[in-house]
Amino acid sequence: MNKEEKHEAPIQLGPLLSPSRVLIRKGKQTKKEVLTALAEAIAADEESVTQDELEWGIFHRESLMSTGIGNGIAIPHVLLPNMEQNCMALALCPDGIADYQSRDSIPVQLVFMLAAGKSQKVMHLKILAAIGALFYDGRLKAAFLAAGEPKACLQILARAEN
Repeated sequence: MNKEEKHEAPIQLGPLLSPSRVLIRKGKQTKKEVLTALAEAIAADEESVTQDELEWGIFHRESLMSTGIGNGIAIPHVLLPNMEQNCMALALCPDGIADYQSRDSIPVQLVFMLAAGKSQKVMHLKILAAIGALFYDGRLKAAFLAAGEPKACLQILARAEN
């Protein structure tokens, strides 16, 4: 076995996003409004899942425990039987979502919604970990919020992942 086979390449978040799935939500936002908009964005791009399926799964998951991980970041996620691949959408909420119920009570400004198929549990967990690792220290989050435009956010992410 050579080195490349022993070490997996790091998870790349960029290919999971597109400009149509990066939402800029200025002004006062509620958790429900943002999660609904993200579910709509994913469903618009993914034929294998409906907005209703996504919303049911995401809101059910949130009823068990908030996905606000702290430092103004939330990662709502769901595994659905009809999904064939991992798919993500991102909402930038510069004014914060006060009612997100994060562990540290800081208003959420970045919401990464991840949807995947039930057969993709391992990759799903790796993506969740990659989001936490890239964004938790705050520098990349600040760059995204300053960019204020979907394509600029994707360019910033591409530079951070290379």
